[in-house]
Amino acid sequence: MGFLKVFSKTRCVMNKLNIKLIRKFSDSCQEASGEINQKLDSSKKGLVLGVYQCGKKLELTPVGQELDQKSGGKILQHLNELSERMKLGQAFVLTDVVPEYSAVALASLGPKDPGYNQLEALDETRENLRWAVGAGVRVLQNRGCGDISVQADAEHDAAAEAAELAAWRFEEFRSVEERQPACRLSLHGQAGDEGPGGAWHAGSVLGRAQNWARFLSDMPANKMTPIDLGQAALDTLCPLGVTVEAREREWIEAQNMQAFLTVARGSCEEPIFLECNYRGDKESRPPVVIAAKGVTFDSGGLCLKKRESMVENRGSMAGAAAVLGALRALAELQVPINVCAVIPICENMVSGQCMKVGDVVRALNGLSIQIEDTDMEGRLMLADALVYGQAVHKPELVIDVATFTRGVLQALGGAACGCYTESEALWRDVTAAGARSGDRAWRLPLWDYYRRQITDDPSVDLRNKGSGKATSCLGAAFLKSFVCCSWLHVDTTGVGKLAHGSAPPYLSARRMTGRPARTLVALLQRLAAAP
Repeated sequence: MGFLKVFSKTRCVMNKLNIKLIRKFSDSCQEASGEINQKLDSSKKGLVLGVYQCGKKLELTPVGQELDQKSGGKILQHLNELSERMKLGQAFVLTDVVPEYSAVALASLGPKDPGYNQLEALDETRENLRWAVGAGVRVLQNRGCGDISVQADAEHDAAAEAAELAAWRFEEFRSVEERQPACRLSLHGQAGDEGPGGAWHAGSVLGRAQNWARFLSDMPANKMTPIDLGQAALDTLCPLGVTVEAREREWIEAQNMQAFLTVARGSCEEPIFLECNYRGDKESRPPVVIAAKGVTFDSGGLCLKKRESMVENRGSMAGAAAVLGALRALAELQVPINVCAVIPICENMVSGQCMKVGDVVRALNGLSIQIEDTDMEGRLMLADALVYGQAVHKPELVIDVATFTRGVLQALGGAACGCYTESEALWRDVTAAGARSGDRAWRLPLWDYYRRQITDDPSVDLRNKGSGKATSCLGAAFLKSFVCCSWLHVDTTGVGKLAHGSAPPYLSARRMTGRPARTLVALLQRLAAAP
């Protein structure tokens, strides 16, 4: 018994010692990862330096090798110590390397030149660079660096996108003295690429445009009402040469948009129909019409959502935000294409005037719709917007973007947008755009099987829910009834609001994503370049 007591006591002491060692090691890792959150100081310069993983060894880029020589081999010495811990998406901070930088972040780029991964539908060279830059910028910001340079041998636009996205913070409602100053971002050693026409400049434009979409989506519903969203579009897009018209209820009623007004009537906030025209090509070329859902708060109506589901539904207008962000980027980059965005904006609320289950409304093209679920309001709004956009603008292509159904989140787990189109050529362009931007899309079926499930009630033309379980496919089948030209439906649930699943290092898991703004721009750039 005495031996057992002594042994037990010894083991207890060893356990305490191990806990202290583990805590010490953990503290060291945390410090190396930069989790300090210091106030940004513009005089503190930081550098993001990429590192390749060649098997079990780490290898510096050519620029990194030059800096290593300047430091007397300090970088390589630290690199050898990190060989077992460095993984893609991680960055470690060195503070005693070169005098011109307060801190240097070593960030993993993964293997050298992985290129396009067909199985992943991803340009991994560009996306790995985004992961490295995103991780590096974050740890340097947390160290207080307010002036950050990024080293990139190629794909400067992808590096700039990640830097802008990672540096962005939502601080709209913090006390002024508590807000962080803006962080200056630049390309290490190649200042000429930062000007207009340069790849870094183009990437910065795309990153800032997506950040604006993130800001619009992240604003609380009492501060981003339909009128506020319309005003934000006017203030930002008009100076860039985009024609923006915010139409009020009288105009909407005059157009006889009954499906849209049925959703809007449950709220005290006045609805807005936003129409934005960007003309980058000759007037004779038909535009691309993009319709987007702009529900500034979605309670679910009488089919009330659970509280947990309402938390991120201030961002039920994330489709509208992504489209507005894409328009901003197109205008700043002067992409030679004509685009018209038609965006119905309102709240979906509960009141004595709100739509009821069983109501029947008539869409702008005359089709009757039975409302079976008041929480499926987006398709009612988009039905009128799609008909209006085609009738007025005679487009060559119609795209709609919306956080539409949880079905696509359950199917794809937040890894990609769900896309629907009958055009093989268009789908190839969408796949290429997603691979380039890192915001991928996955094609889902538009079979007649789903159309029959929303048209099987002989008393009406369409049901807004239908009898099947594939909610995303049924939603796409519903919208197909309102389109008569080449068409792409983009369901962004799972990627368009808060990041579900694992967010990449250049996006914050607790903030809105602004997706797929950059993918839309990449797609429209491809269409503009097509003969």
